This record gives sequence, C-alpha cells and structure tokens, in this order.
Amino acid sequence: MKAVVLGGMGLTGRCAVLDLMDNNKIDEIIIGDRVKNLEFGDPRVKFVKLDVNDKDTLIRSIRGADVVINAVQYYHNVKIMKAALEAKTNYIDFGGLFRVTLEQLALDQDFKDAGLLAIIGMGAQPGISNIMASFAVSKLDKVDEIVIRDGWIDKTNYPKLFFTWSPSTLFDELTFRAVHFDGSVVESDPFSSSEEYDFGWEIGRAKIFRSIHSEIATLPSSFAEKGIKYVEWKEGSADIEKLKFLTDIGFGRTDKVKAGGTEIVPREFLFDFLKSQNMFSPPENIQVMDFEMTVVTAKGTDEGRPKMVELRAYFRYDDKWKVSASQKEVGVPGSIAAQMIMSGVIKGKGVKPPEQIVPVKPFFAELGKRGIKITTEESFDSN
Repeated sequence: MKAVVLGGMGLTGRCAVLDLMDNNKIDEIIIGDRVKNLEFGDPRVKFVKLDVNDKDTLIRSIRGADVVINAVQYYHNVKIMKAALEAKTNYIDFGGLFRVTLEQLALDQDFKDAGLLAIIGMGAQPGISNIMASFAVSKLDKVDEIVIRDGWIDKTNYPKLFFTWSPSTLFDELTFRAVHFDGSVVESDPFSSSEEYDFGWEIGRAKIFRSIHSEIATLPSSFAEKGIKYVEWKEGSADIEKLKFLTDIGFGRTDKVKAGGTEIVPREFLFDFLKSQNMFSPPENIQVMDFEMTVVTAKGTDEGRPKMVELRAYFRYDDKWKVSASQKEVGVPGSIAAQMIMSGVIKGKGVKPPEQIVPVKPFFAELGKRGIKITTEESFDSN
C-alpha cells in the first residue's frame, strides 16, 4: 500500500504522516512539499520536492498511490483533485471553507466515471464534526436542527502570539461572509450572532461567533430526507477576538492599499511581519499546550417525541509527537480515512463529504485509539 501526503512537512500534514507510519502494512509514504524541514526516521517515508502548481510533477508524484492526502492550503483543492483524476488516485483533503467545497462537489460525476473516491473535508471541523452529526441524526427519526459549536484555549507558557494552524484560512474565516442554513443558505456579517457558551473541561466559558464553514455546504443535503431545517456553525476563543481586531482595522485585506507612499497588501504585510518575529508558527522546542472541544447538538423527534442528541469531541495537545491539538485533530482523521480506503473498509465512488461515506463506529474507535475522545448524550423532552 502506498500513500502520498501533499504538504506533509506542514503543521497538519506531518500529523497525517506520523499516523500513517504507525500502520506497518503501508509500504511507502511519499511526502510532496516545497521544503524538507523534518526527518521522520522511517525508511518508508520519502520526500519529493514539489510545488502543487507544477501540474506534471504533481501528477507524476501521486500516480501509483492508493490515496493522496491533500494537506496544503485549501485554495489548491480543485486543482489537486483534477490531478488525482488524471493520476487515477483516490483523494482526501481537510476542507474547502464552504466556497471551494461547493466547487469540489461539482466533480462528483468525474470521480464516479473514473472509478475513484474523493472524501472532502476529512479533518476535524469539517470532518470529525460531520461524522458526529451523522451519528446524532441516526438517533432521530426527524431532524429539525444541527448546531456545531467549537471552542479552544491555549495554555502554553509563552509570551508571544503564534499560530497552530493555517493563518490564511483563519483570516478568511474572519473576513468572508458567514453562512448558515435556514431552509436555504443565508449569509451574514463575519463573526456575527455571538453567544456565550460553557464548554466546561479545560476551556470553560467562551464567546463564540457564526463564521463561514464547510459543514454548511453538505449537512443540509446529506440529511434532507430527515427534514433538516436549520444548520449552524459557531466558533471562538479568548484569542480569536484579538485577531478579529486586526481584521477590523484592515489587516485582513488582500487588495493593494497605499501606506506611507508605498503600495502594500495588508494581510501579506502582517504575515511577513509575524514571520520575521517568529510568530507565524509554534516556536521550536516549545510544547504547545492547547485544548479544543467540538459540540454537535441535534434536535428533532424520535418515535414522535421531541429529542436532543449531543456529542462532544475532546482534543488535547500531543506531547509524544510534540504537536498541538489543532495540528493533530486535523491530520489524524485524514490518515484514518486513508487507511480505511486502503484496507477496503471505506468503499464508494464520487466526491463525498465524511457524513455520507465514513462508517461512524469504526471511525470513533480509531479516534479513541489515538486519544481523541467522543462522548454522547441523548435526552427526551419531558414536556
């Protein structure tokens, strides 16, 4: 068996590689990335210098693999999917932030015709969150609403700001129009409709906001037969309001503006400055100590009685791999799904979101083996 991880030297991609390495039935793990900055110490892991914009090298690098895991910036998802079609390789990625997800779903027939499977949004949120929603819906005859809430906290003893996942994606979430489903997709201001939510555990109370997210692109259609009427995603932490302030004063912009007689792109300027201050990624030799929780609440009816099903996923930093919760929770689900494809546990063709193709109980069991806990609670309305 052979797997390719594009962006395997990055924050989340390296976790997919580390997880694949634990499967001794995999013969070869190819990392395609622009720079080699890690040594994995496993002879099965091989590095190929690769820019995903180089179509010929991209196709050549993934041809012959059972599956390619795309861990690069989501802007490249459609391009890499088309390369996977030409290379005749199954495909997985970590999400398309709603807009790109819709473009990816349009390739469904192409993958069916090629006899290939693409699982899109197979990270944590989307990914684990979608499969949690699938479990919740299975416990209801009819579904009225699904609300996904995500909160996190960083308790690392380090004085400077740093990012544990893609700053570009995060700033897109802070600046793109938010979306939710209320009979149809509804847009609103980014990070509007705030609420205080008590996550408990290590996180406690956090102010969470509505933002753009990929679950809204697939859950309504996936559960349409059960009458789903409302789907919403909200996220937040104490630190995210600091980043929101930066976007509010213009540093999220991607167009050119004049400053001091010079044209700059505010977001590029900010990111370059953060890189120069070693604030763009986790500091070397520091164990990030972050915690995150995703809560999926589904409401509907079961045998005519109003019922609520709630699942909680607990994510903690990994001191064995020396990675953050944010890194591990995204990279590991993609690896699990890839291994399920290679072993024949997941079968199917076309472009599928996780809730339509990933078997819930085996997937949750695999998460548990990796220290990611899912709890469930069901309750009937007594009134």
